Amino acid sequence: MKWIEEIININNFQIKTLWNDGVIREIDLTNYLVEQTNPNASYTQLLDQTVFNNVKCDGTTLYWENLIDYQDIDGTTKKGDLDFSPELLFELANTSLKKVI
Repeated sequence: MKWIEEIININNFQIKTLWNDGVIREIDLTNYLVEQTNPNASYTQLLDQTVFNNVKCDGTTLYWENLIDYQDIDGTTKKGDLDFSPELLFELANTSLKKVI
């Protein structure tokens, strides 16, 4: 399985990342975000460039802090992180970039 180890650069809706196989891949989320048809979907928040630029990496995937509300087991509403699966990000990644040695 592949996962993201580090964010190298953010430019518009493109994120250059270093993966656990040593390959640098650029993930372009532009089309994915624009194609969100539900205006209330959590991912539409990322169309705001300021929000998008707050992306973080946890050593496995990309995420944005406190962008979703969820109901905890005790019934209280809490804030949670919005993330993408590493598998989806790998599919969206441009693999034509160089391998790190």
